Parts: sequence; C-alpha cells; structure tokens
Amino acid sequence: MLLLKSYLLRCFVSVFVAAAFLQACSLRQHVPLMKNGVHPKNTSQSPQESWYKLTLMNTKIGYQHTSSEDVEYQGEAVRRTKTDTIMNFKAFGSDLTVKTTRVTYTGSDLMPRYFLSTSNESGLKQVEGRVIDGVTYIKTTLNGETVDTEIPIPPDAISERKGVDLFLAKEGLKVGDKQTFYQFSLDFLKSMKTELHLLGKETLTYQSEEKQVYILNTTVDIMGGMVMKQWLDSNGVTYRTEVPLMGLSLISTKTDRETALGGIKEVDVILQTRILPLGKRPKLNAEHLVAEVKLTRGSIAETIMSNSRQELVISTLHAGRLSIQVPPVAAEACPNLPIQNAESEFLAASTYIQANHPDIRAKATQVLDGETNSWRAAEKLCRWIDKAIADKTTVGYDSSLTTLESLSGNCKGHTILFIALARSVGIPSRICSGVVFVQDAFYYHFWPEVYVGRWVQMDPTLGQIIADANHIQLDGSVLESNTMIEFGKGVLQTLNQFEIVIVE
Repeated sequence: MLLLKSYLLRCFVSVFVAAAFLQACSLRQHVPLMKNGVHPKNTSQSPQESWYKLTLMNTKIGYQHTSSEDVEYQGEAVRRTKTDTIMNFKAFGSDLTVKTTRVTYTGSDLMPRYFLSTSNESGLKQVEGRVIDGVTYIKTTLNGETVDTEIPIPPDAISERKGVDLFLAKEGLKVGDKQTFYQFSLDFLKSMKTELHLLGKETLTYQSEEKQVYILNTTVDIMGGMVMKQWLDSNGVTYRTEVPLMGLSLISTKTDRETALGGIKEVDVILQTRILPLGKRPKLNAEHLVAEVKLTRGSIAETIMSNSRQELVISTLHAGRLSIQVPPVAAEACPNLPIQNAESEFLAASTYIQANHPDIRAKATQVLDGETNSWRAAEKLCRWIDKAIADKTTVGYDSSLTTLESLSGNCKGHTILFIALARSVGIPSRICSGVVFVQDAFYYHFWPEVYVGRWVQMDPTLGQIIADANHIQLDGSVLESNTMIEFGKGVLQTLNQFEIVIVE
C-alpha cells in the first residue's frame, strides 16, 4: 500500500506543479510595453521582483519568486523573466520537496522567444524551447535522455499575459464581461482555449496600502478544465491567486521576501484524499465489481470511462452504476509478435517511454527468451517487472530507462517500464489511470494495458497478470504526450468529491 501512497503523492505533485505553473503565468508586475525596443518615457528599466507565499489546506507549503529585467536576445530588446517555485509535501512519512525554475525571454509583442524550464518533479528534467517563425523547437531532457519536438503555434494563439492585458485594457470594462482567446502554454506545450470572466471589484490591503483590484476567473481547457481565480489591479499586478482542486486550493499571496521564505511546513495529502468505499467490502483479485458511483459536482459520464471492461449506466448528471468484468484471455487466440497494422501508434517512443533504446530492447529480448506469442510475452514481462523492481516505495517519477537502470519505482515506474518493454518487441501498449482498492481504501494509481488482438489491462505493480475488477479507470487509453499531464485529469475531477458504494 505504501507504493500507492507514494504514487498518490507524486500524482498530486504533478497536478500541483501544473497549478503552480498556471499561477506562475499570472504572477506579473506592470512592465510598460516596449515600442521598437524602447520603453515609454519616465518608466524604469531596472530589474523588478515579487515574492509570493504558497498555501495548501491553510498551511504554508512554499513560495514563488519572480524577477524580470530588460536584456537583449539575438539582437532584439526583450524582457527576461525568471520564476522559482518551491513546494513541500508529505505522505505517511514520505517527504518530497519540488523545485522548479522557468526563465522566459519575451518580445515587445508579449510572445516568447526562448524559454528554459528545469524541475526535479520528474527526476532531473529540463525543457528548452525556441520560438522561430511560428514554430516552437523543443528539447526535453529527462535524466540524460533528450527528445526533440517541433510544435507549430496556431496563428490565432497569443500569450496568457497578452490575453489578460488586452482584456483589462478594454474600454468600459464591467462586472460579468467575458473574453475567450487561445494561449500557447510553455508548460503544457500546446495551444489551449482560455476564458476570462470578470467576477467583481474590491479593495484589498497590501503592505498597509489600499489597492483597487479586479477579481478575474481564468478557465483553461486542460485536464478537464483548470480554473484560476485572480486578484489583480488595472496594471496587471497580481496580489492573490487561487487554483481550486476539488476541495483543496493552492493559493499564492503577494508578500515580502522574509514572509515568503519563512515558516514553510509540509502537508499530508493522502489522508485528505483517499476514497473510503461504502457498502460491501471489495474482494481481493475480484473478477467482477458493481458499484454505485457519485460525484459531488461535475459530470460522472465525463469522469469515468466506459469501455469493453467497464460499463457506466448513467442515472443522473452526477451519479451512475458502474459494472466491471474482467475478461479471460486465451493465448492461443492472440497473434504472434510483432503485432502490425493494429493500434500501431501505441508502439511509438516518447519522452518518458524510450521504447527504441537499445537497453530497453535488449532487456525485453532477454526476458522473452524466444517467446513469440503476444499474450505469453506480455505475461513474461509483467512477471519480470513485478519481481525485478524490489524497491517499490521510491518516490520517483522517472523515465522507463532510469527505472530499468535503478530497478526502483512506484506504480508509474512499473507502468512506463512495462509499456516501453512491450512496445520494443511489437506489443501495442498504453497507460490507464484511475483508482484501485488496496487493503482499506481506493487510491490513485497507474497501470498498463496491452493489445493482443483486443485490449487487456494488466498490473505489474500489484503482481496481477490481468488487473482485477477493483481497478476503476478514469483516464488513459490515449497516446501519452511529452508532459503526460493529461493523466492527472481524473484526480482533478474526483478529488475529495468521489463516492463509491460497493453493491457486489
């Protein structure tokens, strides 16, 4: 169970890092727009900085520091902005400090020219990007392995900062006004629909001085809809930001350096978020499960997947009956390796899943030892990973290659290593994410599924050749992106508001 608690900590870290990055985009000082590389008269070109304290569940868990100055980049006058974020988490004795840094060079049109992000939330990760003629050229380096990506920026996409500044500059701006635009995110590496909604105006006190501020809601179409509430003045200076996460809120508050750096504590997220089922107790290795499922808010149909393994019958917007049936697999009915012309997109390598690496290929070949039947090969890989990864409590979020090298990792490490090995020998494989019952409650979890003529879910973390019916899938069954942030959507949609009543 500790490995699942460890994973949940990492899952939350990923979600809160995403939330922190979303906040970081909003932490701005007023920097007058440059015209032809020159600031308007009577404005300062000196470096500026701001400090923000971060709180979660009424506990201070870290800080953000943002600084900016005018510099030159490839002959162009730009604004260099650096944002450092520190967050501390705790989960049943597992401690984790997340450190992220992002540096961005922004032109006078408020669009990025260059950015560099580093973090320890996915092992040693660095993302470097250059924007040239509407294309972002990205180098993602994870624990020494680099992947190059080219991502076109849609012509209608702008920066988040420019979208907010244009909204605040509207004449006759009044409560209730809305505006929609598409922003290209340097953190999610994609163009995202963003809606701004002016909720109201109020007066707040900052360092003994009263400030007139707008209250602005920002909804970004990512992970099921990430919402941010901001308090900012007419110049765009942000004083407070809240990112609500279904019962929890990550809050940043503008403050001084001493307050931002002092008094940091750790928050235990596990006890606040595990799902204690009602009704009958789930059976270990169950082949069948029926449960009444309910959300406090939100659409149950958009939260729980329906597929060949699990069926959701909707009763209301928020509730339904979920039936899960584990299908048997006959190896004789499964094709031989490599599987071609079927689900072939799930044979690809990615940043986290290095299916083409020679060490991955060599290990898979060694484990299979000449096995050519796709299902028997998947069984061999599942058993080998279960036994080979002796340290299952590591709080890590590494790639498949580093998991192979260290033979340690939680459920994500098990899952991405399995997928990499399977893909390397021609078994299409993909990620499932959701919740699984272990001992006393449902915990957030990763597990893989393989295509052997049809999709079959497995779980090397728990040593289950076929994942039992206690696995409730919320997300997955898609080709992973370079950020893999999409697999945290189920957490956002169910956190502290998911009820499970076991019927049978």
